[in-house]
Order: sequence, then C-alpha cells, then structure tokens
Amino acid sequence: MLRLFTLILFISCWSTALYAAAGEDAGSPLLDFVWKVVNVVVLVAIIYKFAKTPVAAALGSTAESAKQVLDDARKLEENIIADLSKMRTKISELEKEAKEMVASAKKDAEDAKARIIEEGKQEIQRMKEQASFALKQEHRKAEDDLRRWIAEESVKLAEGELKKEMNQNRQKKLVNTFMDQLNQPEGVA
Repeated sequence: MLRLFTLILFISCWSTALYAAAGEDAGSPLLDFVWKVVNVVVLVAIIYKFAKTPVAAALGSTAESAKQVLDDARKLEENIIADLSKMRTKISELEKEAKEMVASAKKDAEDAKARIIEEGKQEIQRMKEQASFALKQEHRKAEDDLRRWIAEESVKLAEGELKKEMNQNRQKKLVNTFMDQLNQPEGVA
C-alpha cells in the first residue's frame, strides 16, 4: 500500500511539473480534468492515510462520550424522578401531619377553653362564697360593735341616772341631816 501511495504521489507531482512546463496551450480540457481528479484522489488518499486513526479515535471517543453523557443523563433523570416521588410522598405525609396537628391544636384549644371556663366559674363561686363569708363576718362585727356601743351607752346613761339619783338622794340626805340637826337642841350637837 505504501508503494502504491508513493507511486501515485510521484506521478502526480511529476505530471503537475510537466503540465506546468508545457504552457497554457499544451493540453486538452479533458486531460486537465483528469489530472485534477487524480490530484484530488491523491490528496484524499494522503488525508485518509494520515488522518484515519486520529479522526476515527476522535469520532469514536466523541460517540462514546456522547453515549456516556446520555447514559449519565438517563441515570440522573431516573434519580430525579425517584427523588421527586419520595418528596411527593414526604409532602403528602407532611400535609397529613399538619392537618393532624391543626386538628389536635383545635381540640387542645377547645379543651383549654372548657377548662378555663370551668375554672372561671369555680373562681366566681369561690369569690361569691368569700364575699358572702366576709359579708357575714362584717355583719356579725357590726352587730357586736352595735351591741357593745349600746351596752356602753346604756351604762353611761345608767351612770348618769345613778349620778342624778345619787345627787338627789345625797341632797335629800344632806337636807334631812341638816334638818335633823336643826331640829335637835343646840346643846346636843
């Protein structure tokens, strides 16, 4: 193959040199066309010979890398779909959990409301009982104070009456004693 290629290369270079030396009017257009075709074939053969391996390797590696990229993309797509499915499941579970939490919070709020209302009623009842007890205590205290005041005033009035009586009795006694002294003879005293 190398011999054939070298022979074609030599002939094409030699014929090109001959053609150029012959001048412009030396050849026919058909021969000119044939030489151009031969030149192109030689050029393609040279390119094929030297560029076949690197171009094939580049194209092969490009195809392999493209295949690898597609495989990786498919795997990533499958992973993303699986992750998306998992996330949808988690979201639905979270929504369910959130609904349960809201329902639980509402129930707790209702229970707390009922408990607070009951505690309020109990507190109001306790306050009423305390107020009633305090009112009874104040009533008893007022009665005791009134009795004490009445007793003190009664004692004061009685003392005043006794003082008046004592003064009148004393005055009577003094008058009677004085009268008795006057009625007695003068020498007896």
